[in-house]
Amino acid sequence: MSCTVFALPYALAWVIGAVVAGNATAMAGAASSTADIITEMAEENRLFTNEDLNNMNIQAPCDDITVISDKHFIEKSFETAFMDKNILFKTLEEHGVNGITENEYGKITGTVDNYTLDFEKTEPDKPYYLRISCLETDNAEEKLGDLSSEYALNVQEEAYLNIVEKLKENNMQIEEEEVTDDNTIVLTVNLD
Repeated sequence: MSCTVFALPYALAWVIGAVVAGNATAMAGAASSTADIITEMAEENRLFTNEDLNNMNIQAPCDDITVISDKHFIEKSFETAFMDKNILFKTLEEHGVNGITENEYGKITGTVDNYTLDFEKTEPDKPYYLRISCLETDNAEEKLGDLSSEYALNVQEEAYLNIVEKLKENNMQIEEEEVTDDNTIVLTVNLD
């Protein structure tokens, strides 16, 4: 059996490990040596290992413990082609982004997988900037590429719907409609 434990304050990892393992009584019996080990680890600014837990007489809740600290996360910023807020919201929802919110300054945030996404405009007529926070092992550029592809399809759909609506308003009819291999839509309109 293996599992992953995320903890930043060192004492928190110790407490959670003890509670999850159900060995709260082991903590009382080893309090002085445990306190010494925690103090030593804090002074050395290092993370708990299975050996440390064994020295504190605490049974690890699983075979493998991996502690991830904040230095394993990265943040990258990108200028995007995203201009329209409504299409951006639609794209984020279709992409499975959770907790999408917009604050009073127009900053849009959400999370998907290990990614935290923050979209912000510096000027109303400029595109959104995207700041991605993720694990350093994740590919922020690939996530931006996925979002950009979905956004482009949504822009194309919106443009198509607007053109069809304008044609109807001007009493014009689409004679033929074709979608090419590269997803380009070709409309033939009868002008008579």
